[in-house]
Amino acid sequence: NGPAGIINMISKTGATEGGSIATTFGLDYQTSRLDFEYGSPLGNGFSYHMGGFMRTGEGPREIGYQGNKGGQFKANLTKRFDNGYARVYFTYLNDRSATYLPMPLRVEGTNSNPVLSSVDGFDASHGTIHSPNFANNLGVGPDGAIRRGDIQSGLNPVSSYVGAELHKKLDNGWSITNRSRFASNSGRFISPFPVELGSEEAIAESIAGNDASLVYADNAETFGNGYEDNGLVMRVHMFDTELNNFNNMINDTRVSKSLNKLDLAFGLYNSYQNVSMSWLWNSYLMEVNGENGRLLNVLDSSGASASDNGLYAYGVPAWGNCCQRNYDVKYLTTAPYAAVELKLNENINVDASYRYDMGSAFGSFASAVQSTKDMNNDGTISKPEEDVSSIDNANTTAVNYKYNYGSFSAGINYKIDDNKAVFTRVSQGGSAKADRLLFTGLDYTNSSQLNVKDILTQAELGYKQQFKNGGIYATAFYAQTQEEGGFEATTQQIIENDYQSFGLEIEAAAAFKNGFDFRGGLTYVNSTIMSGDNEGNKARRQPDLIYSFIPTYKLGKSSLIGLSLLGQTKAFAQDNNELVMPGFATLNGFVSTRISSGIEFSVNANNILNTIGITESEE
Repeated sequence: NGPAGIINMISKTGATEGGSIATTFGLDYQTSRLDFEYGSPLGNGFSYHMGGFMRTGEGPREIGYQGNKGGQFKANLTKRFDNGYARVYFTYLNDRSATYLPMPLRVEGTNSNPVLSSVDGFDASHGTIHSPNFANNLGVGPDGAIRRGDIQSGLNPVSSYVGAELHKKLDNGWSITNRSRFASNSGRFISPFPVELGSEEAIAESIAGNDASLVYADNAETFGNGYEDNGLVMRVHMFDTELNNFNNMINDTRVSKSLNKLDLAFGLYNSYQNVSMSWLWNSYLMEVNGENGRLLNVLDSSGASASDNGLYAYGVPAWGNCCQRNYDVKYLTTAPYAAVELKLNENINVDASYRYDMGSAFGSFASAVQSTKDMNNDGTISKPEEDVSSIDNANTTAVNYKYNYGSFSAGINYKIDDNKAVFTRVSQGGSAKADRLLFTGLDYTNSSQLNVKDILTQAELGYKQQFKNGGIYATAFYAQTQEEGGFEATTQQIIENDYQSFGLEIEAAAAFKNGFDFRGGLTYVNSTIMSGDNEGNKARRQPDLIYSFIPTYKLGKSSLIGLSLLGQTKAFAQDNNELVMPGFATLNGFVSTRISSGIEFSVNANNILNTIGITESEE
C-alpha cells in the first residue's frame, strides 16, 4: 500500500544443500547475536530450508539493562513437480529492541547557521534517556483498568505467520500463481520522548507555581547533587503503545499467458487487516543525564509534592492531553490488476500495468477523557491523580467508510547494445490512510467527506551503461504528491500538503586491477511545497543532496578492507523553512579476512569520527 516502493524478501528454499552460522559480538558495547540457516533437498522433488537469529545485549548506548533481546525462527517446505511447485512456510518472531527517540541537543548561532553540540552531562552520540532508574509507566489501560507498562520492553513485535504458495504451468502458455498468508501480530512500543529542556526554576514553576523546587524521586535529595549539576531539567512524554491486534490475511491470485512476443497477466489481490491499538501517554520530569538518569519530583512552595515518583501528569497536558486513544478498526481491500509486456524487437521492450484498489473500513475509535482516580490505591488523591487521562470508551466514534483509486505504470526500455540502454517510465500510485486519518472530528461514516488517499505521480528517464569492470546508471525523475492530511501529535496539526519534486540519481561502480574497488551514488532532489501556508518552501527534512562513497581494497587473496562515507547536505527542520539542520557525513569501516575455507572473520566500526547528524528536529 505504498507507491514507488519495491521490497523483495527472497527466502532460500533448500534447492541447493548448505547453510551458514554467524556470531556477532560488540567490541565497545555489550551485544551478542547468533544467525543460522540451513537447507537441503529431501528427494522426490522436496526441499526444505530453516533459519533465524537469537540475540541479547544492552545495545550501542549504555541504557543499564538488556534492551535488545529475542529472536526469530522461520522454515519452509517446497515440492517441485514438472510444471510448477508448491510451498508452505512458517515464521515466528518475538524480539525486543531499545528504541531511541529524539535526543536533547544544544543549538546556538542562528536559525540559518546553527551550531550543534552536546548538552552538559548528555553526550548526544552516546547518551540516552533510557535508564534503569526509569523502568515502569503506571497508567490507565485501554479498558479503564490500572496497568503498568514495562519501559524495558522497548519495541516488542510478536508475530507468527503461516503461508502457502502454488505455481502451476497450464496448457497453451498459461500459468497460475496463488499466494496466501495469515499473520497473527501483536506487541508493544514504549519509549521516552523528550519534549522540553529548561532551567529547574522555569519547569518546576510551570507545574507547581511560584517558588516550586525539585528533588530526586529515589531519595528526596535536592536536585543538583546528581551526575552533573548542569541546571537543566527535561520534560519527558512516555510514548506507550499497545499493539493489541494487527492480524492480517492476504491472498493474491495471478494468471499469466505467454505468447510469441507478448506476456499478459491478470490478478486479484484481497486483504483483511486489523488495526487495534492503544496510545497511553504520561508525563515525567528527569535530570539531563545521558547515563543512568534519575527522575525528579516537584515540590510546591509549601513543600508538598506535586508529582509521584517523577510522574507529574497522567497524560500529556503540554500537548493538550491529546493523545490517549484507542483504535479498533478493520480494513478490507480488493484490487484487480492487469499487466502487459511486449517485446517489439531485440532492442525494445514496452510494459504497462493497471490496478484498481477498492477498500472499506469499519470499527470505532475513542479519544481521551479526564477524571480523578486513585492510581496507586493508597486511599488518597495526589496532585497528579486529580486529573488523569484515560480512554473515553463511553463515547466512541463509529468508522464505516469506503474508498477507491486507480494506479498505473507504463515504461519503455531501449537496448542500444549489449552494454548500454535507455529507459523511461510514467506511473501513478495511491496510498490509503488508516489510523492517522482518525483524528479530525469528521463524520467517519460518510465516505464522500473523507480524503482517505495520498496520490503520487512520477516520471523518469534513465541511462545505463556497463563497462568491462564497472558501470554507471543515471536517472532523472519528476514527482507530484498529493498529501490529503494526517494528524501530527507533536504539533496538534493536520498536515495536508501537495509537493513537487525533480532530481537526478547517479550510481557508479568500478573495479581496478590492483585490487581497488569503488562504488558510489548520489541523489539530487529539489522538493517544493505546492499548497497551503508554506507554499513555495522546501519540503521539511529533505536535503538537496544525498550521497554514498564506498571504496574497498583487497589485501592478498583472502582479506578485504573498506570504508563507507554516507552523507547529506542541509535540510529544513519544518515546513516554515526557518531552522536549518546542517549537512553531515558519517565515516564507517570494516576489515574482513578468510581464515580458511568457509570461515571468515570481520571487524566493523560505525561513525568513526563521532559525527552528530540531524535528520529530524521538532524546531
